[in-house]
Amino acid sequence: MKTGRPRIMSDASVFLGTVVLVFSTGCESGRMMLDMSPTELAKCGWSCVKEGYDASKEVPTVEASLERVNTAARLVEIGELMLHGMPLSAGSLWPQEMRGTLNIDMQQAQKMLKEMYGQRPLYRTGSGYQPSPWTARALELQKRLFTSPPDLHYERTYRAKPPSETDVHALGYKVLGAKYNPMFDKVFYRLLLYHPGFEPKRELFAAQFDGKAAEFYPNVMEAVFALAENRDDLLKLREAVLQAEEAREKAYRDVEESAQRIRQHKAKEFGQPATPEEAAQKSEDSSHAKDLQDLENQLGVEKQEYDVAVADYKAALQQLSVGLGQIKHQVGAFTPEQRALAVNVQAIVDTAQGLLGGTRMLLTVAEAHLPRAVPKVKQEFRRIAMKGGDWAVERMKRIYVNGSALPLNISVITTESGVLASDSQTYNGLFLNRLNAPTVSGR
Repeated sequence: MKTGRPRIMSDASVFLGTVVLVFSTGCESGRMMLDMSPTELAKCGWSCVKEGYDASKEVPTVEASLERVNTAARLVEIGELMLHGMPLSAGSLWPQEMRGTLNIDMQQAQKMLKEMYGQRPLYRTGSGYQPSPWTARALELQKRLFTSPPDLHYERTYRAKPPSETDVHALGYKVLGAKYNPMFDKVFYRLLLYHPGFEPKRELFAAQFDGKAAEFYPNVMEAVFALAENRDDLLKLREAVLQAEEAREKAYRDVEESAQRIRQHKAKEFGQPATPEEAAQKSEDSSHAKDLQDLENQLGVEKQEYDVAVADYKAALQQLSVGLGQIKHQVGAFTPEQRALAVNVQAIVDTAQGLLGGTRMLLTVAEAHLPRAVPKVKQEFRRIAMKGGDWAVERMKRIYVNGSALPLNISVITTESGVLASDSQTYNGLFLNRLNAPTVSGR
């Protein structure tokens, strides 16, 4: 992992390039880039600068805008998987593989995009649409990490019920082998429940380092805990978070159940009055009113309890964050295996933050372009039909799927990106002092 002055100079050059872009073009996307955090901007690098510059020269279209939102959601989805749902060890290859996807050159990107979208209708003059290189990066991420990932353009469906123990074990066997540790079941359960269709490549997870078996961890947090000198304290703080989370979820269920009872009571007792007078008469019935008042009082108490549970959960998270922050001040020397694991952790964090930067840039451009593109959508569709050639139908299908998925994609971006940003920032640079210290012998 690169540290010190070369990295600082790189980050500064990216920021300087952004400033030059903003004041030379005056484009909205360039100005909005200055709102990105320095970490997001640095990890996203020139990819974000180029995206903003190219977007400033582009004729806004519904097709390109919806595609950018869809790609942004996929970047968040993959970043969340890497940070929270992928096993790793000192010998795991996938963290460095993933970081490499952020640096694919334009020739690679153009090749991938041409294969997916068709060369002629997209790249000839006047076609009005050229996919973002970030879409190529999303494709490359999926290609490197998963055996058979879902297509970037499909209407996502989720399991109606949780995966069975048999399903979990079957996926664990495929990814880690027959004798995998059951501690990884929670990782595969999560994959099957929230990310159906994503099967990680087995060859990327071999728990070997320097010719010997390496310690294997279910996710980044477990690896961080294992490397921390205050591990015992962190485990206690995490247990407090889990208990607070359970209490919060129970309080939420209580509120929802009480609200449901109130709705059912109103439907049963008050029915569907035909006139305002009939509604008033029913609402004044003393027995009905008292039962309803009791239910509403109970709901009020449970809402207060939920607010307390949420506050307790946030406080527990804050304490855990403080505990994790103490790692930055630790100076104990790493063994070679520990060092390799810490380097892998930082590689995952770097990739996640780069993807967050790309997500924000794509969404910024889409937000700027969509309002201008929607009033001209009929003309856009006619243009696709006239110039799209054999690929016109495929393009229209993608527009339909991306449009249908827009609410879900926005939900993914708004909910998961915040968690991803917070967690990646918490883990960023935790082991910098120890990586710069001498390595000790031993496992």
